[in-house]
Amino acid sequence: MHHGKHFRRLNKKWSHRVAMLRNMTTSLILQGRIKTTLPKAKELRRVAERMVTYAKRQDEKGKQLARAFLREHPESLPKLYELAERFKTRPGGYTRIWKFGNRYGDNAPMAIIEYIDGPQDLKYNLFLKSLAYKQLQKENMVPLPVEKDKLNLNKKMTKDEFKKVMNRNQAESKFQRKLNKVLAGKNITREELNADVDKEMERIISLMKETNIGLYGAKPVTADGK
Repeated sequence: MHHGKHFRRLNKKWSHRVAMLRNMTTSLILQGRIKTTLPKAKELRRVAERMVTYAKRQDEKGKQLARAFLREHPESLPKLYELAERFKTRPGGYTRIWKFGNRYGDNAPMAIIEYIDGPQDLKYNLFLKSLAYKQLQKENMVPLPVEKDKLNLNKKMTKDEFKKVMNRNQAESKFQRKLNKVLAGKNITREELNADVDKEMERIISLMKETNIGLYGAKPVTADGK
């Protein structure tokens, strides 16, 4: 009978498990994001968030507890206190786990774990890519989607056409809610967001020019920009 299921054993002895978590927590603090298996990421989340809680105490005891667990103290401790300052007003939930498919070979579920609201925040970067893609569509740099149907009450529509129009309207409103949530979560203005989107557009355009391949099947961009 398997007792003591309040934590994942990860098929390792206690000493090996603790050593692995110490190494992974130190790497996560130093790099901000690491890739590992999903069970390890879920177990790492508990420890990684506890380290931030220790640092937020701003006392000698919290520093001793963090120092006793982490490695590479000259590099990891300053980074940890930077995280504590970032999450100063946040009560918890300092990490995010992204599922990343299965590993080739043993089919193990993979995941990416990261500290949120950082310069390498994966969620924010993916949102920037979607905004940049929408802007490039307006400039005909990437293929435009099918022309959006408008809800015309004078025209008789089939049930499928009506559902398609309603789904697109719901998608637009959902995107606006997501935009407002990103602005509030990152505590940035629309001008700062537009500047980040412009940088992402420049990166995509330069990549298209270097590879001479259009994005998502668009017409390739030549060296003169035509």
